[in-house]
Amino acid sequence: MIDSEPGSEKAVYDALSQIRGVREVVPVYGENDFIVIANLGNISDLNMMVLKIREIPGVISTETILGMELKF
Repeated sequence: MIDSEPGSEKAVYDALSQIRGVREVVPVYGENDFIVIANLGNISDLNMMVLKIREIPGVISTETILGMELKF
């Protein structure tokens, strides 16, 4: 989840969409401005993605949530 500076949403959205591994960028209302859904191979790839996201001008904060796979 990503919070951005007011007025920077379009530029942040465009930059997020260009990052390798990003499957979808979802604009949302509330405490955060975007949810990024990504397909990554390992934790190292996740780390690199988060670092790239934090370098985007206009990004204020990030929160990473790992989804789990349910197998019954």
